[in-house]
Amino acid sequence: MQLPFEAHRAFRGRHGFTIIELMVLLVILGIAAALVVPHIASSSTFEAQGAARAIMADLYTAQNGAISEQVVRKVIFDVANDRYSVTDATDTPLAASWLGGAYTVDFGAQSSFKGVSISAADFGGSTTVSFDELGTPSSGGTIDIRAGGLTYRITVTAFTGRVTVDQVVSGG
Repeated sequence: MQLPFEAHRAFRGRHGFTIIELMVLLVILGIAAALVVPHIASSSTFEAQGAARAIMADLYTAQNGAISEQVVRKVIFDVANDRYSVTDATDTPLAASWLGGAYTVDFGAQSSFKGVSISAADFGGSTTVSFDELGTPSSGGTIDIRAGGLTYRITVTAFTGRVTVDQVVSGG
């Protein structure tokens, strides 16, 4: 049986943090967070990146749908109204229950894309890209989206239909 003074001796040498040390640590972390977080990303960065991901996903949806159903699928960009639609060969938007009906994404109407605009879409002189039964795009091209001072360019590669996104750096 261990006596009380022997039990106390077993804990000797183990020290915790004092409340002062914890408070100093929290102050340092708070200052670091206040300096670093605003530089990580603004809300327009998140909105622009989210819009770029949505466009990429919808381009791949159109391409994969064309391949799996052996039909032509199109993505039609309406630059003037900041929206686009995923359509069939006759330009009729596909059904999309998660969008409340037609497969049309309207950046102006969706709160998650507030402040995002489509500044350009060019597929060989057209604002439409078609994918044939093999998933090949009608032509390569780009879509530029803008939010705040940021511009992202989504590129669809001719022949392969590979989709990439890059931030456009102005003045360079």
